[in-house]
Amino acid sequence: MNKPLRILFLLGCIVASPVTFAQLVQVQEQKTLNTSSQSLVFGLEQSIEYAKLNSPLSRAARYALLSAKWRFRSFRADLLPSISLTGDAPNYNKSIFSNTLDNGTVTFSSRTQSEASLGVSIDQNIMPTGGRLSLSSGLTRLGIFQSENTYLWQSTPLVASYRQPLNQFNSLKWRAITEPLRYRIAQKQYVEDLENLAFTVTQSFFDLLLAKINVEVAEFNVTVNDSIYNISQGRFQVGSIAENELLQSELEFRNARNSLTTAGINYLRIEEEFKALLGLDDDEILEIILPSVAPSIGLDVEQAYELARENNSTALQFELNELLADQTYDQARKSTGLSATLQASFGLNQTSQDFDQLYDDPQNRQFFSLGFEVPIFNWGKNMAEIKSARNDQMETANTIAYQKRQFELSIKSTVREFPQLRDQVELARISDEIATRRYDVSKNRYLIGRIDVTNLFIAQNEKDGARRNYIQALRSYWTGYYNLRRLTLYDFEQDVPILYTTEF
Repeated sequence: MNKPLRILFLLGCIVASPVTFAQLVQVQEQKTLNTSSQSLVFGLEQSIEYAKLNSPLSRAARYALLSAKWRFRSFRADLLPSISLTGDAPNYNKSIFSNTLDNGTVTFSSRTQSEASLGVSIDQNIMPTGGRLSLSSGLTRLGIFQSENTYLWQSTPLVASYRQPLNQFNSLKWRAITEPLRYRIAQKQYVEDLENLAFTVTQSFFDLLLAKINVEVAEFNVTVNDSIYNISQGRFQVGSIAENELLQSELEFRNARNSLTTAGINYLRIEEEFKALLGLDDDEILEIILPSVAPSIGLDVEQAYELARENNSTALQFELNELLADQTYDQARKSTGLSATLQASFGLNQTSQDFDQLYDDPQNRQFFSLGFEVPIFNWGKNMAEIKSARNDQMETANTIAYQKRQFELSIKSTVREFPQLRDQVELARISDEIATRRYDVSKNRYLIGRIDVTNLFIAQNEKDGARRNYIQALRSYWTGYYNLRRLTLYDFEQDVPILYTTEF
């Protein structure tokens, strides 16, 4: 190729190349618009709100709260009177039995009878003492079937009974302390579960966003490196670059195509995981957009710690664990000492062959008993169980003290780091802009032959790295923001505690 042709070829490459870069940007923007018009467009906050309504994790949290709600209602029912109806009918019996007569003779006789009964009782647990009060009424009919059928009636119009354990473990009294606390923990845990979901969605959102950026960068690099490789081929043919620079541009082009394949596979995997987390179908077309930086939060360490203590279920869980340790110790102590049970009843009953006279002049029915159990010697078993429970109680107290300290340190560390995360976002944004401008300058200088392809690819890699660093900085900031929300359960933008409806 003669010299004039070489000059024309180079000028053609130089003039054509800027158009190629401009077309790349235009094609990419058009691609985004076309995709968005046919897909679900989610930002970070939209993703979180959608997940709270549709994610399997949010449904699991609701079912957990409902389960706790019904457990608490079951406990409340134990404090109220219960009514039960019992019966037995017809209870027919025809049998042969041995019968000893007055003279000592043994003979066999047969009998045919039925016994039907019906009773109703009202029972009430006495929570402060652990006793149980019962009121009952019943009716029994005995039928004897011989040559002449005979019916006998027995009635118990009213029987009042009371059973009182003495020096025994009162489980109902302890449940009256622990069950309301368990329900409060479950209510707060539901809020925490949704905030934990928001934290998880934030992490997954930025994983998907970074994977998307990697695909876009890889697509752009493939197109750009293809153009650079074509330019390098032309320059090599006219002798303006060495073969080494041509091979380097070809290698970068091949690596860019390989990176695009890897980025595409990774994006599909992360997108499937993100859809599963949100509760989206696999065939939904999803487009995510870059979120803005969240507003600044003016919050000191002590204020955050107080909010966490007031709103987070962890503080209540510490209290519950201490109560459960005290309960275990009380149960061990009372189950190894002197125990007794007092039972007493008073009522009326009557029998008659005539049902109309069954409730006339009822007779007193009285019963009183006192059962007791005194451990005398069991090789020190009782003392061992008491000491074991006591040491478990002390272990729990010390473990909780350490966990409280760790919880406090976690709050302090999160609050201290948060302002720095915002600064890192701003620095990463500026670095991204600088790297982009530097790449544009390097690209233009390469096109006019002022720098070699090595320096161009260095600028390109720095541009890609700065873009990824900016996304990572945004990810750290937003995850830190939602981590602070889930620790304190406080909405800093609205300046109110985070609440979700617990009525389903």
